[in-house]
Amino acid sequence: MKFIYASELKEIFSCYGHFYNWQLEKDEYPCRSVLEIVRKKDNVDKNSLWGKKADAVVIMMNPGSSRPIESGLESEIRRYSYSDTHFKSMVLTQPDNTQYQIMRVGVKFGWRHIRVLNLSDLRDAKSVSFLNCIKILNKIPTGNNHSLFSEKRIEECTISLRRKFDPIIVGWGQDSGLLPLVNQCVKRLDDIPLVGVISDLNPLLNLHPSPMLQSAKEKWLYQVVKNLENL
Repeated sequence: MKFIYASELKEIFSCYGHFYNWQLEKDEYPCRSVLEIVRKKDNVDKNSLWGKKADAVVIMMNPGSSRPIESGLESEIRRYSYSDTHFKSMVLTQPDNTQYQIMRVGVKFGWRHIRVLNLSDLRDAKSVSFLNCIKILNKIPTGNNHSLFSEKRIEECTISLRRKFDPIIVGWGQDSGLLPLVNQCVKRLDDIPLVGVISDLNPLLNLHPSPMLQSAKEKWLYQVVKNLENL
């Protein structure tokens, strides 16, 4: 399949995210609960996206360095009540290389609305510090509420998973430190078919959609598209 470059993808899709600050005891953690990737031509109301059936759902590790596209929109970031699951304020969000990979899959299958979820809402671009933070949080009661797949957020998770295409694309990576979050996620997903590129290290782990090498990006894309077409 043709490899579409970011400059072209930016003309096709917009990304909207829901950002919030999670307060736990005396600390606050920057988070993003969901990313909605939509076709620009559809002129959708950004705040109507949450709760709609997406064409497809993707689950990855965490939002990394995801942020609103304009610095002034940081004021949109506020505390979020997990009990308030029926509305999320969305802001235009800067896409990254990982999301461009998901857009390429979307173009291939004609999807107009892709919802990106994560094992954890915590925004941290460095995997090592992210995993260290997870270890610390696991020792605190309610410390796993940063994950959409935690017991506290079942209703929100159910809404998040509304989709037209039944299988869910997964690309949370191969770090074994993720396994507690992965097990929690897989348990919540129950028997939903998962499609990705399975890791040789552990069948519950899978390859990240956007490795550093261009050839590896193209290989991931080819394998995922092939796996989806073979369903």
